[in-house]
Amino acid sequence: MTRPLNENKKLWEQRYKAGQGRVNYPFDEVVSFILSRYPTDLRPQTAVLDFGCGPGNHLWFLTENGFDAFGVDSSETAVGLAREAVIQIQKDFDPENIKVSGDDGLPFDDAIFDVVIDRSSLGQNRAADIPGLVAEIRRVLKPGGTYFGINFSDHHPQLDQGRNYGAGDFGDFDSGKFKGIGTRHFFSVAEIFDLFNDYDIEDIRVLDSRSLFEKGDNQQLLVTAKKSRQTNGT
Repeated sequence: MTRPLNENKKLWEQRYKAGQGRVNYPFDEVVSFILSRYPTDLRPQTAVLDFGCGPGNHLWFLTENGFDAFGVDSSETAVGLAREAVIQIQKDFDPENIKVSGDDGLPFDDAIFDVVIDRSSLGQNRAADIPGLVAEIRRVLKPGGTYFGINFSDHHPQLDQGRNYGAGDFGDFDSGKFKGIGTRHFFSVAEIFDLFNDYDIEDIRVLDSRSLFEKGDNQQLLVTAKKSRQTNGT
C-alpha cells in the first residue's frame, strides 16, 4: 500500500490560520512533569524547548513559572501566535527563542537545552522520518538533559477507524478524534526502546483514558529519557 505524502505541515498551517486546533492551556501531564521535577530556584537557568509548540500553550506556562522557554513548530502562524502569547507574560521575551522548523533539522545549536517536551509532535511524522528527529532532539539536549514525550500508542482503541499504511503510520480516519487531521504515527513500546537506544530511558508509562458513557477512548505512551552524560561528540 502506498503511503500518502506527509502533508501535515500544510494541514496544520491551514488549521491555525482558520483559528482551529488552538489550545489555551497547558496539558496536565506536562504541568505535573515540569513542576514536580524542577524546583523554583532552578527554573531561571533551566532551558526548556517545546518541540511542536503550536500557539504557545506550554510556552506561556513555562515563562510564567520562571523557566528559560524556547519553542519550535512547522507552522509560521503557530509560531507567531506563540510569540504573542509569551510576550504578554514577559514583555522583554526574545521572539527569536521561538522558531519555525525547516527540513534540515532543528534550528538550534548543539547541547543547549536541559529539557525537551513533546506532546504528540513526533507522532505527526512518518516512521521513516522519526529516527532523524529523535537524533536531532538528542543533539540539542545537554548531556544529562531530559526528553519528556507524550505520543499515541499502537494499541490506541481508535486505530480501526483509519487506514493502516504500515510501520505504525495510519491515516484517512473516517471517524473519531483523528478524523481530518492527517496521517499520524502510533508507537509501540519496542519502537520506543529502539528509537531511544542512545538515551538512558528513565520511564515509559501507558496512559489509558476510557469512558463507560462517552466515545473517545485514548491510549498514550509517556516517555522520560535522558541524554547520557557519557557522549561521543554531542
